[in-house]
Amino acid sequence: MEDVILGTATKQNVVMICTAARGGIRSVVDGYLADGFFSRWNVLLLYSHVEGSFALRLATAAKAFLRLTGLLLYRRVGLVHCHAAMKRSFWRKSLFALIARLAGVPVIFHLHGSEMKTFVEEHNMLIRRLIGWILAKQSVVVVLSNSWLCYVKSISSGANVEIIPNYVELPELRSIAGNESDVEILFLGFVGTRKGIYDLLPAFKDSLARVPSLRLIIGGNGDVDQARALAAELKIEEHVVFAGWVSGEAKVDLLRRADIYVLPSYNENLPVSLLEAMSWQVPVISTLVGGIPEMIRDGVDGFLIDAGDRAALSSAIIKLAQNTKLRQKMGIEARDQVASNFSKLVVMPKLEELYRSLIFSDNAR
Repeated sequence: MEDVILGTATKQNVVMICTAARGGIRSVVDGYLADGFFSRWNVLLLYSHVEGSFALRLATAAKAFLRLTGLLLYRRVGLVHCHAAMKRSFWRKSLFALIARLAGVPVIFHLHGSEMKTFVEEHNMLIRRLIGWILAKQSVVVVLSNSWLCYVKSISSGANVEIIPNYVELPELRSIAGNESDVEILFLGFVGTRKGIYDLLPAFKDSLARVPSLRLIIGGNGDVDQARALAAELKIEEHVVFAGWVSGEAKVDLLRRADIYVLPSYNENLPVSLLEAMSWQVPVISTLVGGIPEMIRDGVDGFLIDAGDRAALSSAIIKLAQNTKLRQKMGIEARDQVASNFSKLVVMPKLEELYRSLIFSDNAR
């Protein structure tokens, strides 16, 4: 995949490093691009990772690293913005970030990884200290929620950490269905254990016993064949649709039609998919993990349950499916929550102010 370049490579050029693979990080960066952020800040986007063979991934990372090194040598970089997850993504982005810091260029190290805690805790004390040292060397470590700020400070007391949450564009208001028939439940994300798909399917079966008109739409890639086999084993395949990876208008159509959005994850940071559903006035059911409790008010714009609690998940689905007025009320509250705290108009000024403070301040170098 080709690098995305907007503007000319000047001293104040911003180099943004991220993955080209489908997922949460790519969605965030695509949002920046669509909203004109790249043009305003003269951003050059380098892909350090792609989906594909090991050789292709290695070549992509090497190409991006050499490109950044050349720009740094010619002093054409005013800021480097690295979007990192955990595991290999963290170590890969650390190389980009450290070479930029060595060149005296400010770096934003933007942490998105949902399993960052697991990643840190699986290493010995020496590697943990190395991770903490890397974070402390960055100009700013951006996290998505207060819970993640506290965690990063606990492993790297010297890190300069700021909260800038994910955001979504608010769509036009929609009319909400006014009956209990044909209630459509939507799940969007990687189909696998971490996202709770193997809890959702049995809980959905239990919900069908009380609300036979339910329909579950599963949009995403991953362990689709295994999930489809489980649906068949549970004898609910007639009520479950596997839509594959969806984006663009196809995703908008699913969100527009959805009555309930469910994401029963075991690990998350601040999922964009939940914000998207809430912006469409869809009440949500999710879990008490990561930054989710900071975006969903339990009983107000959705329901929060413990990860793995299938009985609670089924109960929440039934409660929303049987009560149209509750769905309407929670949907309105969900959209208001996004508008107040997670919309472009609220979040983007925070990111732009951070850019200004780093690019035009000698103290950040």
